[in-house]
Amino acid sequence: MDVPPPIPPRPPGYEIRGPAHPPLPARPDPSRSQQYRETPPPPPPRLQGASQASATWGPLSHPDGTATPLMEALLAAFFACLDPQRTGTITPEALSSFLEVNGFTTEDNICMCAYSCCLTIHNANAHIINRKGKSNLKPSIMFQPQDLADYELKAACEAWFFEHRVAVRSPGRAQLPYGGMPLLTLRGFTDMISVEHAGDPERGWRGTNAALRYYGIWRDRGPLPRDCLLSGPDMPGELRRRIEQAGVRSRKTAAERLEANRVRLALQAQGRRHAEEISGDYYYVRRDW
Repeated sequence: MDVPPPIPPRPPGYEIRGPAHPPLPARPDPSRSQQYRETPPPPPPRLQGASQASATWGPLSHPDGTATPLMEALLAAFFACLDPQRTGTITPEALSSFLEVNGFTTEDNICMCAYSCCLTIHNANAHIINRKGKSNLKPSIMFQPQDLADYELKAACEAWFFEHRVAVRSPGRAQLPYGGMPLLTLRGFTDMISVEHAGDPERGWRGTNAALRYYGIWRDRGPLPRDCLLSGPDMPGELRRRIEQAGVRSRKTAAERLEANRVRLALQAQGRRHAEEISGDYYYVRRDW
């Protein structure tokens, strides 16, 4: 049997450096790898101010009595509860229910009064809608108590420039002259309630907490602190000037409407006299002594 020839010697400098079989890299720990895969990525950073604003209260009124953005957001939430159909307006009955929840008495709630309500300053507080005795407007066959309440609420909205729309309550019945059903918009509702809170902050604070409990909104904030509204009892100067201007507009509008009604009645009487003269055997003679 032939024997293979021996391997010839390697030339110098061809020696193998290092071990013939280098060690394999270390395998990762299965437990640590599994733990890394189960750890979720961290959530994106949130603004600290936004998280605090969603759980705390702040000022609701500016020093001049106007609404802050926080009050506008709060009243928008109340408005959504009063306007479930999302029409963009609220009826006098919805406004009446909100005022009742806020602690307004029957005398101060225009939609619950069968008699006249007007803009007044009572006990140095700005009550937009306040009962002032019994007016000459009485419910009749043609005009119901709702028509009278609509008339007074519409007059208040016009004097204070509260944004609203006017609709016909009962198309089949005669409408009170200069009347109609006022429908407050969100802007008008916000303006009205902010004036009420600025005129009587104590009642506004109690009423807001009562409304928060009744409508069940913004529960994460807890009760409204008293210092979120104006300190009172003196109303801001800007609000006092606005009350005076609204009173002037209200008296001017009332005088213009009375004069227009006098002229209308005089023309009607003159027309009747002319009809009698044409159809009768006698005529009227006016003498100025």
